[in-house]
Amino acid sequence: MVDRLLIKNAAQIVTPEGKSARHGREMKQLKIYENQSILIENGKIRSIGNQPDWEKLVPADKQIDASGKAVLPGFVDSHTHLVFGGYRPDEFLWRMGGMSYMEIMERGGGILNTMKATREASREGLVDHSMDFLKKMLAMGVTTVEAKSGYGQDHDTEIKQMEVVRDLNEKQPIELVSTFLGAHAVPPEYKDRGDDFIEFLLKDVMPEVAEKHLAEFCDVFCEKGVFSIEQSRHLLTEARKMGFKLKIHADEIVSLGGAELAGGIPKRRGGGGGRGEDSGGGRSIKTKKKKDNRWVT
Repeated sequence: MVDRLLIKNAAQIVTPEGKSARHGREMKQLKIYENQSILIENGKIRSIGNQPDWEKLVPADKQIDASGKAVLPGFVDSHTHLVFGGYRPDEFLWRMGGMSYMEIMERGGGILNTMKATREASREGLVDHSMDFLKKMLAMGVTTVEAKSGYGQDHDTEIKQMEVVRDLNEKQPIELVSTFLGAHAVPPEYKDRGDDFIEFLLKDVMPEVAEKHLAEFCDVFCEKGVFSIEQSRHLLTEARKMGFKLKIHADEIVSLGGAELAGGIPKRRGGGGGRGEDSGGGRSIKTKKKKDNRWVT
């Protein structure tokens, strides 16, 4: 049986030219169709055009009238910390006063502030909180979101965050791609013991994340005062052995050589905005939801 969807009477249909990701000036290479319709079969675009018989092929409740609207591929938000508890409004004042990011962290703000609120939050509360963000993102045309953990830095909260992402993936239409970022900061209970914390993640948390297929990627905050090059290399090397694809927060504040680290691990390509991202191997997330070609009007 063929499942059909018709997006009809669109004023414009906009799509990048070519069959690979567009970068830089290539992003301006667009194909624009005027006053056309899109026929979708079994989740894949079959054709763009104006065929009179299309409306007869598709049930009325599977037809979307896009008159006066533009249709374009959905946006991808490739770096979010979607699941977290609490807010940090005081820190805006600190930043306006000239305090640096690292000074705020040393004062107990930043990641560690949110860590405390996230540990205290219920799973249901985190689902509701994150769902509000996803609804707003969807309204703005975002259809794929990368979602990191990293505001727990303990076993139970990191697992809780990843399970919330899995639950959200089943409850709403945006596709969520999970990243384990347990190594986001050194929690108070491991103060001045970063090596021990990395071993804790590798032995007590990440095997469970891998076994339950809760994350596709593993990330680390490689930064002065957070995790060193050596600690980051050790974590990422072991994460790859567990089947994770790899990411890294690199050289965001101080240039330590994180970009070189990212480039030195095989099957890796450079990411944007101070990150490196793995392009090969790894696990896939088990989810009941089938993803398809996503367009927004």
